[in-house]
This record gives sequence, C-alpha cells and structure tokens, in this order.
Amino acid sequence: MPVSESLSDYKKAEAEHLLPASARPQPPAPAAASGPGSGPGPGPRPPLPPLNLPIISYLKSKRVILASASPRRRQLLAQVGLTGLEITPSTKPEDLDKSAYGPFEYVAATARQKCLDVYETSLQTHLASIPDPDVVIAADTVIVTRDGRVLEKPRSEAEHVKMLRHLRDTRVHRVVTAVCVIAPREDARSPGYELVTHTEETKVYFAQEGNGLPDDVIDAYVKTREGADKAGGYAIQGVGGLILVEKIEGNFDNVVGLPVRQTLALAEKAVFKQDQDEEAEEDDD
Repeated sequence: MPVSESLSDYKKAEAEHLLPASARPQPPAPAAASGPGSGPGPGPRPPLPPLNLPIISYLKSKRVILASASPRRRQLLAQVGLTGLEITPSTKPEDLDKSAYGPFEYVAATARQKCLDVYETSLQTHLASIPDPDVVIAADTVIVTRDGRVLEKPRSEAEHVKMLRHLRDTRVHRVVTAVCVIAPREDARSPGYELVTHTEETKVYFAQEGNGLPDDVIDAYVKTREGADKAGGYAIQGVGGLILVEKIEGNFDNVVGLPVRQTLALAEKAVFKQDQDEEAEEDDD
C-alpha cells in the first residue's frame, strides 16, 4: 500500500474514533431468537435515580461548556448526569514548547490555555439569545514515559507501533491529566473570573513481551486504529485495556481522559467557594 494511502486511512480512522458512538458505523443487530423458550423474559429494570449533588444540579441548570472534542470526556461526564453540555473545543494551536516545561507544568499550561481561549471567545459573542457561559471545563492528557518524555497522539501507524513497543519495553508509564475550570466571579474583581486547576497522575503497567504481549499483538492492535486518536496510542476502556495493560495505580477515569471526581470538586470550588483559599490564608496570618 502506498505511504500516502496508508496515512490517509490512518487519519480517516482517527477521525471516525472522534465521532460519538451513535454516529459511528454500527454492526447489524443480531436476529431475534425464535422457538421454544424464546418468549419475553422479565421486563426492563427501572432506571436508577440520578446522582443528587448540589454541583451537579447547578451545572444541569446552567450554560456549561466542555472545551474538548473528546467523546470519552463527554461520556464520562454523562455518566454522572451531565448530558446537556455545550461542546466547544479550543481552536488555539497546542504549540507550547515541551522543552520549556516539566510534564506536569506542560499539561497544566495546555489545559489552562484551552479553557481561557474558549471562555474568552464565548464572551465575545454578544447575542441577547446566548448568555455568557456559567462554567467552562477543559482538560489535557499526556503520557509521561519512564525516561521523562511526553507522548501525545501518534501521528502515523509507524509511530504508533514504535510508541506502544516503547511503553511495553519500559514497563511502566504515567498518565497525567490536567483539568481547568473557569466560572465568572460574583464580584467585579479583576480578571472577572475564577480559574482553578488540578493535575492527576495514574501509573499504568504494560504487560511484557514474554507474558502475552509480543510484537505481533501490538501490530494487530495498531491495525484496529482504536488508539489512533489517544495520548499514548491506546484506549484503556477498550481492547487496549484488555490486551496491553497489566494493572494501574490510581484513577481509571484519569487514564480515559478526565478524573471525574476531581473535576466536580474543581467546579464546586470555582462556583461556590470563590475566595476561600484567600480567606484561609488571612486566617493563618
């Protein structure tokens, strides 16, 4: 296959994985069972009651922007009931110089840049029918290898294979996600918004070559394109988690792309606890 065709297919598969699950090509549904014993069983279970937390109730009733195109982040927030989020990814290039930052500083600066870009752009839309955003949530995820290198998404199939073999051969890596939340301030204090951030780390251990992860397994996984649009080149919530990963230390949802509990805590802090840190410092003085 020509290189240009291979790269085109790679980008096509990557774009497809960015679509929400409902928009992706679906396999045909299995035929309904027939014959003895195939009659209707018990009815469907009633839905579980929603998670009832003040911050979730607040976010459901406000204009909340998720500054990310990641369907996985959207799905994670939907699991706690936040299904009506406005999706507006940042259009600002992610061009920070990695060599000028440590891994934690780099991912935090990128998340902050995304959040500010979307918040400030939304404020410039002065339409009476569109209120200013009440909360903007942004995140950025990178892989930090054992030797301290920052990995993002693979840019080609060859790089994808090389990336996964390196993660296997070095055994353990860190998944680092920074979350940034912005909410407008209730007073007029500059800069007019409350901005809070959190950076979460999870250690991921890959299986070894002699323990079920030889090169041909990695090659076969890369051919699925499941990890083509993901930092580090694999999806822990998919086939990648079944055949590549041996164990993790830390939050599973952080590896997927968003530490949900910490994100809700940040939103609560930005909305309900403005100036709390400053008041605590004054009390200490």
